[in-house]
Parts: sequence; C-alpha cells; structure tokens
Amino acid sequence: MSARPHRRLPSALAVALLAAVTLLGIAPAGGRAQDQVELRIWDQFTGPESAVVDDIYEQFTAANPNVKITREAIDTDTMRDTINTAMASGTGPDVIFYDAGPTYAGVLVDAGLLTPLDNPATQYGWKDRINPSALEGTTIDGTLYGLPLQTDLIGMYYNKTQLDAERLTVPETLDQLLTFCADASAKGFIPMALSANPGWQNFHQFSMVANAMMGPDVVRELLINNNGNWNSPEVVTAINTFFVQLRDAKCFSPDVNALTYDDGSALFYSGQALLNPTGSWLIGDIEANMTDVEIGFVPFPELPGAKGRYWISGVGSAYYISAKSTHQTEAAQLLEYLFSPETAKRWVEEASSFVPVQLDTETLNVSPLFKSVLDVLQSGIAGETEFGYNVDVLAPPEFNEAMSNGFQAMLSGDKTAEELAAELQAAWEAGKAA
Repeated sequence: MSARPHRRLPSALAVALLAAVTLLGIAPAGGRAQDQVELRIWDQFTGPESAVVDDIYEQFTAANPNVKITREAIDTDTMRDTINTAMASGTGPDVIFYDAGPTYAGVLVDAGLLTPLDNPATQYGWKDRINPSALEGTTIDGTLYGLPLQTDLIGMYYNKTQLDAERLTVPETLDQLLTFCADASAKGFIPMALSANPGWQNFHQFSMVANAMMGPDVVRELLINNNGNWNSPEVVTAINTFFVQLRDAKCFSPDVNALTYDDGSALFYSGQALLNPTGSWLIGDIEANMTDVEIGFVPFPELPGAKGRYWISGVGSAYYISAKSTHQTEAAQLLEYLFSPETAKRWVEEASSFVPVQLDTETLNVSPLFKSVLDVLQSGIAGETEFGYNVDVLAPPEFNEAMSNGFQAMLSGDKTAEELAAELQAAWEAGKAA
C-alpha cells in the first residue's frame, strides 16, 4: 500500500477494512470515532473481589474503546430494595448482577424489565458452553433471561482438625449424625452451626432432606413442571427428620431462631460448633477465619428410606440486561466477554466464583478446599454427578415465605411437619396462581 499510494482498493476489501476499524472504534481518515456508549452496571461484588471485577470490566473497555463502564457495587439487601424501582423508572443500570429465581429476577421478568437472552445465546453459543442445569435456574417460562456466574454447592462443612482431636468421625448417615450430636454435646460443643434468623438459611436444609427423600427428578418435576405436591409423605418425613429429630437430639444451639447467619458462621469459625450445613459461598470466609484448621465438605448424611445422598446445587446470582437499556448490543457483548474462557478462569482464580463452564481444574491456582468443591461442580457439568435442586431459587415468593416462617415454628416446637407440609402446598398453589 505505501509503495503505491494512489492505487484504489477493491471495493470488497475496502468494505472489510471499514468494518474492521468501525468494530475497533477507530475512525478512518476524514471520519470520526464510533459513538461512545456508556454501560451502567450494578453488581453485588462488595468484598475483596471488587478490585478483580473492576479490572475485568476495564479489560473489556480496553478491547472495546467505544464503551465506557460506570459501575456501582451495591450490597445485596440494598440491591433488592432498590432495583425494581430504579429499573422501572428507566434510571437504573443497563446490566445487573442479581439474585436468580422467581423471588428476585422473576419479579423483574414479570414487570417486563429484563431482556430475553435466547437470541444472543444463539449468536454467541452460550447454551453450548454454560451448564444447562445452571441456565435452567435463569430460565423463566421457557425463556432465558440471565447468565449464571455463581453456582452454589450445598452440603456440610466439618472441622476435621477438631474432630480428630476429640476422636469424633464425620457422620455419614442419620443415625451416625444423631449419635454425633449426643457425643459432641457431651464434650461441650454445639454439634451444628445452624442459624434461623431471618429464616432463609433453612431453605438449604430443606433442599437437602427433600431431595434425599423424593429424589432430584421428582423435585425437578415439582419446581419446573408443577407436577406433584409438597404435601406428600416424603416431604413430611424430610421436614420431620431435620427440624424435629435433629432439634430433639440437641444438634443445634438452643437459641437457633435468634442466631443470624453471621452468628452461626462465627460458632463454626471459633470451633464452638463442629459441623456447618451451608453452601460453597462461605469458603472464602472459612479460609480467612480458620487459617490453621483443616476443613472438609461433604453432602448431608444419608437418610433412612431416601432415594439417595445428594449434593445440592443451584444458581446464586447471574448477569441480566435491562429491557430499558438502549445499548442492547454492547450489553450482550459484555456478557460474552464475562463468560469467555479467559475471563472464566479469572472469575475462579481471582474472584473465587464457581462459574458453570467446563474448566481444567488441575491448571487452576486455588486452595484445596475450593478445588474440592470445584471438582464436584465440574463433575456435574460433565454429567458424572447428579445434583439435587436448591428449592428456593426456583420457588415463588409465597412458598419461600411459608418456608421461612414455617421452619422457625418447627424449630421452636410450634408446628408439626404435617401442618407445615400442608401450608407449603397451599403457598405453592397461591404462588403459581399469582
């Protein structure tokens, strides 16, 4: 080109070069740069991972210089209180990182505030790269609305260092767990770091025992296809097992209904409680607070008459695009970047997120505890492990409210399992009819 400056380019090549510089945001001679686009993002990354998130966004804008990102990191409670109004008014963000499920993202879908993602999913091949069961958690009435960045694994942590010192073993069955609670209590420990204030914590406990008694296929039919009911003998047994038998065996603190999630976690960090039935999202805090302690993570113990012993998995939060955004193309390009193989590796290694895409865990720089959870989740993506369903993520708000109030009443001895199962079924029907 430089040797023959007056030669005219063939039209096809000229068009190709013009398209290339336009894509890069570079103005050709005599032209102007591509118009700047501002993408406003609200996310819930308020911890140490926030700096990593900033850098990930900056790397996207470096590759797309026509895009400017304005980010607000907002704590979860504040986000839940403000996102509906902000998005409905048109003053909210273009992209949000928000809680999955009918209770949260589902409310925004019902109000017409989220963009369906089936078309960009086809364009970018998201459904080929992201675990289908995770996408199920961000699909409402057959339409995909979000890309799940955080998948959870729910089971039971145990303080191996303390158990070894006290000559206690990790319970693998319900009978062993009941014996463990008696032995741990006799030694002055709180067996399980359960908390029930404000009540969402018990959603996870119910998910563990309900999937065990009914089996994941039956739970899925209930949650996804509304086929079955929550007033079955299996559900009654599940509720009775955790919230009556374990309560009566003194597996929990006497003031369990007053304990916040942080209170329960602190009991485990301090060594006062030996088991902690909760999710993978706590790993970072466990490792920060228990630096010299060996921690293990197992599925909840096997129950008599159960269909099996299952890990529970579900979607925590996901990225969504506002239906009111005037920058749909650029927002979809951002989501594609956030779920690219290179960025997925950063989410795992630097932000401690369990991204539902296939990864080679042997190449990742993560802790042994984190890797153990990641390996289980990866085995699920590969179809080698069957997971149970995290019930609250796919349940309507009415059902979750009934669970929250009902399980607290169970723990205080003010309700029977039969009564609660009937209330759950009624709440489910009301939620589905709404």
